[in-house]
Amino acid sequence: MLGSGISAHADVVTDWNEAALNAIRINLTPPPLASRNLAILHASIYDAVNGISRTHERYFVPSRVPASASREAAACAAAHRVLSTLFPANAVAFDALQTTILAAIRNGQRKAKGTAWGEWVAGEILAWREKDGSSAAVPPPSGSGPGYWQPTPPAFAPYLLPGWGFVTPFAMTGSDAFRPTGPPPLASARWVEDYNEIKELGSAASATRTTEQTEIALFWADGARTETPPGHWNSIAQNVSGARGNTMEENARLFALLNIAMADAAICAWDAKYTYDFWRPVTAIRNGNTDGNGATEPDPTWSSLIVTPPFPDYTSGHSTFSGAAATVLASFYGTDNIAFTSGSDFLPGVFRSFNSFSAAAYEAALSRLYGGIHYRSANEDGLTSGILIGAWTFNNYLRPKGNRSRK
Repeated sequence: MLGSGISAHADVVTDWNEAALNAIRINLTPPPLASRNLAILHASIYDAVNGISRTHERYFVPSRVPASASREAAACAAAHRVLSTLFPANAVAFDALQTTILAAIRNGQRKAKGTAWGEWVAGEILAWREKDGSSAAVPPPSGSGPGYWQPTPPAFAPYLLPGWGFVTPFAMTGSDAFRPTGPPPLASARWVEDYNEIKELGSAASATRTTEQTEIALFWADGARTETPPGHWNSIAQNVSGARGNTMEENARLFALLNIAMADAAICAWDAKYTYDFWRPVTAIRNGNTDGNGATEPDPTWSSLIVTPPFPDYTSGHSTFSGAAATVLASFYGTDNIAFTSGSDFLPGVFRSFNSFSAAAYEAALSRLYGGIHYRSANEDGLTSGILIGAWTFNNYLRPKGNRSRK
């Protein structure tokens, strides 16, 4: 079942994409780690498939396989090895999917060579990313007082993945390559605007938030036990690619670009979170009398509509993911103006329709304001960073052979 609740034509690439999304749901994988795992999965599938077809530039692994090898077997073997490594608790499900897919491919040298090649590609990319800093223990910033992030109610959990901004990027030249300029100073008029807007619109008890705005906040919440924000955009890509009749080779490239960009979006957003260490709305509003600004009245009982996740406000990860994803999808299809409908893991049975990828990304960014967990500045700046990351990734990676590219 697709996380969006909408049926779409499946191929080897989207079958394994959905298997990954299910593993993310089951394992409660946090968004940054989910984006990394999806990028490793789809970079491996891409290099496995493209290493045989050789129509585009490689991502990481040079081709060392005959053109006669089975692309489907290569994609399947690469995906199976990656997901079995990254989600070992779900190995039985991955084994079953691999058996089903390979059973439909005629036995022989093409299948054998494709399988061996796909496994080798996955091993090379896994070995490379094992040293990317994603498991490094990095202490959170030590700031305290007005403006600085503090653990938030109700759980008051510690900072989640404080070192993610130090992870080696998949495409960016550095984790700070698209770092936004920072949250508004507490003495500024923009801070007052951000503060009062979210205090009114994002409150659990808001009297001004509309029914649709509440639905938008919950539709894009993408919290624990869901496919997460990057997973939501993968479900959208499944639906769009199926409706437009993508080939397996096209999907190998599309999902690689999409997830490489979103993995870097996570690194960019967490770099900004660590750099600016800005307090969440629930902390600011409950302590509005401490920021030195007489125009921010406190409310010591204020709560957000959706639960505030345990890391700083600036910049919004969901907005950064969404800007990157929408830009890659629009670039891949040559137009932003593609209509589609999406569902939501968080609101099963609820569907929202969009006339463009950018419209969906903008709504996803606004959802964090309506949910009470990100100020407008964090959403707008995250969206901008994501757009830049998506454009950079598409323009510099996995280009058709003969075009100027990084490799």
